[in-house]
Amino acid sequence: MRRIESRSNPLIVATGKLASKKYREETRTFFFEGAHLLEEYLRFGHIPQYVFVMDGAEQKYAELLSKVPAQALVSVPESVFSKLSTEQAPQGILTVSAYLDSVIGVSHANQTPRRVLLLQSVRDNGNVGTVIRTAAALDWTVVLSDDCADVYASKTVRATMGALFARGVCICKDPVSYVQSFAPSGRRTFAAALGNQSCLLGQFALQSDDLFAVGNEGQGISAALQNACTQTVLIPMTDCAESLNASIASAVIMWEGARGGTP
Repeated sequence: MRRIESRSNPLIVATGKLASKKYREETRTFFFEGAHLLEEYLRFGHIPQYVFVMDGAEQKYAELLSKVPAQALVSVPESVFSKLSTEQAPQGILTVSAYLDSVIGVSHANQTPRRVLLLQSVRDNGNVGTVIRTAAALDWTVVLSDDCADVYASKTVRATMGALFARGVCICKDPVSYVQSFAPSGRRTFAAALGNQSCLLGQFALQSDDLFAVGNEGQGISAALQNACTQTVLIPMTDCAESLNASIASAVIMWEGARGGTP
């Protein structure tokens, strides 16, 4: 295992810069922390560029680290690891990876033939990560507008709990034209928003290629995206709350599909 003891080592400096989205995009690399995420990353066949191991963690996670290519392992003291870590209570495992082949750009309905949960402008890392995790569990495709929280930010990766490594995520630059591309094939598109003739979720059967669009909590779905959708849909709820968190609303919609929404 390679040993680095200087905080000014070029590899340490470069890894620390991955906290910046701009640097992640320039290098097409990202990092994430923790033993569980590394375990899931390896389980789904990914190969890390580097795995930084803080003193003391090598013995604790010996079995897991034995699955990492030896040339990728880097041992560091706590003083160096603390420069890289963004966690309050780090486990002493930090992985650097190339961008994932499963995170792809989409612009047309033909690229996403299955059920789709589209997030527009959801900027909270935890919400985006939770939706990715839920979609993987309930077998939906996630499409994110390109102004959503970055999937490669460490907080987003952590919120996915490894689901990012198991299932693809799609990024869309123009969600309005993407939704409009569903029309020629007759695929249904629903905006989770108030409307004059909104459908109530749970009172109609979901089809295997429907799309549901969810916006951020502050502004919801844009008028242009709502107009592009063929229908609006409401989640039945009491008047005790004005709205649901974006990740919760998405989970309810996806669960309805998993529950047996296919006619």
